[in-house]
Amino acid sequence: MDYLIVSDTHGDRQILADIIAHYKGHVRAMFYNGDSELQRSDELFDTLLPVIGNMDDDSMFPDDRDYEDEFIKIYQTHGHLVHTELSLNQLREVVSNKDVEVVTSGHTHMLGAEKIDGKLFINPGSISLPKGPYAYLKGTYAILTVQPEKFIVQFYTRDLQPVPGLKFEFDR
Repeated sequence: MDYLIVSDTHGDRQILADIIAHYKGHVRAMFYNGDSELQRSDELFDTLLPVIGNMDDDSMFPDDRDYEDEFIKIYQTHGHLVHTELSLNQLREVVSNKDVEVVTSGHTHMLGAEKIDGKLFINPGSISLPKGPYAYLKGTYAILTVQPEKFIVQFYTRDLQPVPGLKFEFDR
């Protein structure tokens, strides 16, 4: 089962619309990790599961979300409220007693996937304003594939293409 994770469009509504159009009906759920700079009433959020980012001013976005279906349990946040720009320590503390397998955030604009404390932490990077060693890709998002024995995280570029070398597998 596949799940889309995207974050930090910073007003680039068109790229978000393009990604939704491409994946609608092909993924189980679509997570938007904040900093859209759009209003919660925007029709794009009829399809996405959003949380608020530090650049969002619509209080109708939740701070975070616990998501569960028959395949996975996910905790979603933007990251600014737990200062992920400094480290993952506060986020790790927030999820330490949560019964989730995956923790997804944004905020730093830097992609990443790593297993910490038995949980898979995923940051899809920024689709519009990337930072860090992969900024040259000009924006990324992630697809999480959930299988009975493992997770697969594949990062993609703005042109909806997988990034060679940015596919990671983790045991469940």
